[in-house]
Amino acid sequence: MALGCDEPVPADRAEDVIPVRVETVQPSLISEEARASARLEGSEEALVYPAIPGRIEEVLVEEGDSVRVGQTLVSLATDRQVRAGLSSARAAIAAASADLENQERTLERTQSLYEAGAVSEQQLDGARTAYEAARARLEQAYAAAQQAGSNQANATIDAPFDGRIGRIWAREGSLAGNGPLLSIANAGALEAEVLLPERYLPDLSIGLPAYISVTAYDGESYPGMVTATARSVDPLSGLVPVEVTFANESGDLMPGMTGMVSVAVRTVDSALTVPEIALRRTESGFGLATVREGRITVSEVATGISNRGRVHIESGLRPGDLVVVEGQFRVSDGDSVRIVE
Repeated sequence: MALGCDEPVPADRAEDVIPVRVETVQPSLISEEARASARLEGSEEALVYPAIPGRIEEVLVEEGDSVRVGQTLVSLATDRQVRAGLSSARAAIAAASADLENQERTLERTQSLYEAGAVSEQQLDGARTAYEAARARLEQAYAAAQQAGSNQANATIDAPFDGRIGRIWAREGSLAGNGPLLSIANAGALEAEVLLPERYLPDLSIGLPAYISVTAYDGESYPGMVTATARSVDPLSGLVPVEVTFANESGDLMPGMTGMVSVAVRTVDSALTVPEIALRRTESGFGLATVREGRITVSEVATGISNRGRVHIESGLRPGDLVVVEGQFRVSDGDSVRIVE
């Protein structure tokens, strides 16, 4: 019976009101990021070798230990050859000193005799030559003793700089030969070299902000900065090498860690951005649905850089506009809508 009636439709139901969710557009910062995986390395990193061969007496550190410059890391048993060299050098100094004193007295006596006319000038020159030769031998003996003392000092392996111990190959009782004993890296500042696509070459420069998301810490990010960039493309990979340095103020980062490095190659400070999902594909590009006085206005927009699900709108949008971010594909230009929280 109701369907059979010609009862008019109420005015408040003559037009469907579509519920939508909106976002108020406000200026914010957005950056275009170039990303690449990388491995962290110490700004100072070294393999420590023994200066002289010897048997490893004691390893005083463990992998991961923080050490200070000059701290003893490994001690070697001084062999008999080093001790014999030091004793021989000391004996040579004593002999050379005695010979120099003897030649000095001879020169003084010959000088007196020459002045009295008792010896010739040739004999005086011979005494001077013998004195200079004795002095040279003493200097050589001192140099040999210094070298011998240095060899004895090399019986301990010390840290060349402040850092953190990496891998340790030294084993107590083993013979230290031509291989490294351990590795050490300065964890105060870490570096990573990344290879970025060629299209970013014009935008790359020293000082660009960057960060690394570390795999070991479930993607937690740490800030850094570009400290070097190539001005050409690597001929083998077709990519651009870029060096990024991380201050590591927290001390969480360690050499050898891996992660994803992101470099902000372009940044817009006061950009009007919207979620990517708010964009509607049009014949000429993209459009956005905005709410003005309860009705939908669909406008063409020009897009710029995007990052993390947001897009910079270069034109077609104003600060304070209400952009439809949910329900945007159900509305058309001029539709009445109701904004829901």
